Amino acid sequence: MPVNKPMTKAESNSAQPNLDIHFEAAIRNYAEHTPLRPAITFGDRTISYSEFNSLANQLANGFLKLGCKAGDRIAVVLKNCQESFLTLLAARKIGAVQVAINSRYRPAEISWIVNDCKADILVIENDLIPEAQKISDLIARPIHMFSSGLGSESIPNLQQWAKAYSEAEHDRVSQREDVAIQLYTSGTTGNPKGAMITNANLRSFFLNSAEAIPMRQHGNHLIMLPLFHVAALIWSIRAFVHGGHCIGIGEFDAKAVLDIIPKYQINDFATVNTVLNMLAQEAGPEDDFSSLEAIIVGGGAFGEKNARQAIELFGCPLYSMYGSTELTFGVTVLKMDELLLLKPDLLESCGKPMRDIELGIFGVENQKPLNDEQVGELWVRGGQKSLGYWNNPEGTRQAFRKDGWFRTGDIGYLKDGYLYISDRLKDMIKSGGENVYPAEVERRLNNHPDIAEAIVIGIPHPKWEETVHALVICRKDATINEAEVIEYARENMAKFKCPRSVEFVEDVPRTPSGKPKKNVIRDPYWAN
Repeated sequence: MPVNKPMTKAESNSAQPNLDIHFEAAIRNYAEHTPLRPAITFGDRTISYSEFNSLANQLANGFLKLGCKAGDRIAVVLKNCQESFLTLLAARKIGAVQVAINSRYRPAEISWIVNDCKADILVIENDLIPEAQKISDLIARPIHMFSSGLGSESIPNLQQWAKAYSEAEHDRVSQREDVAIQLYTSGTTGNPKGAMITNANLRSFFLNSAEAIPMRQHGNHLIMLPLFHVAALIWSIRAFVHGGHCIGIGEFDAKAVLDIIPKYQINDFATVNTVLNMLAQEAGPEDDFSSLEAIIVGGGAFGEKNARQAIELFGCPLYSMYGSTELTFGVTVLKMDELLLLKPDLLESCGKPMRDIELGIFGVENQKPLNDEQVGELWVRGGQKSLGYWNNPEGTRQAFRKDGWFRTGDIGYLKDGYLYISDRLKDMIKSGGENVYPAEVERRLNNHPDIAEAIVIGIPHPKWEETVHALVICRKDATINEAEVIEYARENMAKFKCPRSVEFVEDVPRTPSGKPKKNVIRDPYWAN
């Protein structure tokens, strides 16, 4: 199927997306007006918008026969695949809500979320078939289980099962206040919390990002982050609303990504800092990035060295964003291009809030508003703020204030309208009465030419309570040692912020989106 064919008259009539309609209505519209245009590609299989819509209709009718209704949750534990999108669309057609669960979770974690969201339908990755009985036993109630792969005698393949049902459309019309998706935040301080993202939240992001980050109508979009991650899922939905072609990879592989970009003439992708650095390390002079128009990157401020390298290599602007699951992906944007490289101080920031977003910095203890350049907790309000946490009134009460603010748990400050994030509140290091923000130290260390990535944590100290420790991943052929890292740090920041010890590592435990798992990294140092 062609990737970039000339637009037909029908396509040109729909050249501007309607950002005021819901996801399922947009797919139905493209299935009618541009039925043959590619919608989804995984591996060597591509389905058109017409097929996307029809397959989702069959699934939706099958789910209805199982008793699924508006407001019910449909849980999926999948690596990136077509079923991720098909179940999402099928759920929306009947008013149900897809709950995408981390595919690396173990049976106890999966069953906890399935029980928490009260899902009666569970779609699992074929690799989980050997664990299916354990998952079922832990759920401890009847549940309909399907597989994205071959399945088994008791767990049918989802698409094969759906073939028995009609492709008939549904007349249901979504409301803005309906919950569209539910994503569980990482449970680093307890059980995960299910953030409820509504149609209104999605619409707000579409309108906000339309002003801040251009997206080509009928463009080609690479989906490399896992689809249970807010960045990948929301960016995909935005791409579909623009009639785009989403080319996905099941698991990240830098070489595969470098091959896919020219093959499918990729226009944009969303990723995180660490993954973009991996691509930059793998890229060679023969790689072609001429089709790229935008790269969206999260995971903290990028830093001058990495920004300069990425802009030069990929030849397109980078859009750095700050956001969270509860905020429907990003709420601030910093456009990084050649002009911004002339203002390196701004590269330390996460940019300015988008059109419908208000930021505030408040005292951690007294919750009073702070002035410019005063460090405190970041609060956010606006149309992207999600409804709250499913089945968790106490968590909702603590984070979602009645006056509209969402407490992010991130520490930072505002300066001239730009947001600067210091760190997560729970990652802050208290050393000798001073607050040290690991993200700030990491940004400084990452500017060293021999350091690919620095991960900074607090470790126990008999006198200062905590002290700064850096885990360093070196660039290829680097010869830097511990003394040089410490000396470089002391040349670039106050002594109390500098690492007292350095450990050289090949890698660290990471989340599926590539972020270091700080809690897991810290644990061995605090075990005794």
